[in-house]
Amino acid sequence: MRDDIAYSNIIGKYISWRTAFIFINILSEVRIMGIYPNFCTTLIGSMPRSPELLELKRQAAYDKDKKEAYIERLLKETKKVVELQKSTGIDIPVCGELGRDNFVSFVAEQVEGISLMSMDEILEITANSDDFKESLNQMDASDNSMSNPICTGKIDTSARLVEDEVKIMKELVSDNMYKVTIPSPYILTRSMWLKEVTQSAYKDRKELGEDVVKLILNEVEHLIAEGVKVIQIDEPIVSEVVFQRSGGDNSFY
Repeated sequence: MRDDIAYSNIIGKYISWRTAFIFINILSEVRIMGIYPNFCTTLIGSMPRSPELLELKRQAAYDKDKKEAYIERLLKETKKVVELQKSTGIDIPVCGELGRDNFVSFVAEQVEGISLMSMDEILEITANSDDFKESLNQMDASDNSMSNPICTGKIDTSARLVEDEVKIMKELVSDNMYKVTIPSPYILTRSMWLKEVTQSAYKDRKELGEDVVKLILNEVEHLIAEGVKVIQIDEPIVSEVVFQRSGGDNSFY
């Protein structure tokens, strides 16, 4: 069995039977209670971040004294994003993911065993550079404008992913009627596997996928316990289970 099919089966086993059932029941109860209308509106994707926030985030990564200023700015800009959604009639507001580099890579800041690597760094390590370059062109990422979370050791499956976002939304949305977004186990496993690095901790993507599922389940269970009503799992590339060429060893190829 191909590795990508194998670890997607693992993910399906855990998510389908444990987590999706919980999601369905929660959303059904919300609908029955009449909290949301039959046709709800919400935002998909990230909101733009100001240059000031981006600069403070960069500074805070290297200077602890800048962290407080960064958090204050993040709260201020998130408040504007939430107020904008409320003013335009959005039923289920989101934080806008303003504290994330992107919707996947932010996990490297939260989880031990995951590190951000630039595309140039990955290119230097991988033994299959031609295929990697081709995959970057297909993703329109050939200008090295993005970094990727790479598994560099055993991941801490008890780590929290979006705890800080939940704290902000609890402060800004008094009735807890907001949405939290997390990346899917598939896209995380797919993105974080770099054979030349990751095999020092996991023998294959299937084994890595098992820990990623545990990480996501831990986060979901915490979110439910904290009263989060809507959880969105982002998965834009699951179709590659079908369309990926066989024999790919690394993150995108």
